Amino acid sequence: MVDRIRQLMDYKGFTSTQLADDIEVPRAIVSHILSGRNKPSLDVMLKIISSYREIAVNWLLLGEGKMLKGLASESKPDKAAAAAEEVQPKASAETPKQSPPPEKVQEPFPPVRAPLADGKAIEQVMIFYTDKTFTSYMPGV
Repeated sequence: MVDRIRQLMDYKGFTSTQLADDIEVPRAIVSHILSGRNKPSLDVMLKIISSYREIAVNWLLLGEGKMLKGLASESKPDKAAAAAEEVQPKASAETPKQSPPPEKVQEPFPPVRAPLADGKAIEQVMIFYTDKTFTSYMPGV
């Protein structure tokens, strides 16, 4: 697991200090993990997982699969590609098999014809599930 944390740091271009600051843990904790003195706690792993949503949980915890979710290679994507990856809904082939879709799925929302009070209209509604998957609804599509 320590090797994967190091790979994550290389991917992000972080030092141990930068990683600790970014996931909001004391710097000594990351230093002790990297030196082998301590094993990563559940709290530290959860902070890494919640801070870096593009990192595959199975890869980080178990060493299975690829480091990045939904990308063909493990090369570092540019910021625009990473942002687009986070916004796009997952294709059904990429959805984990152990996470079946909700039993009752409503039809997509009806198109929003009238603008809201401030002149804005709804473009997209996203629902995030506890298993880290999400569904995206686009009115009128």
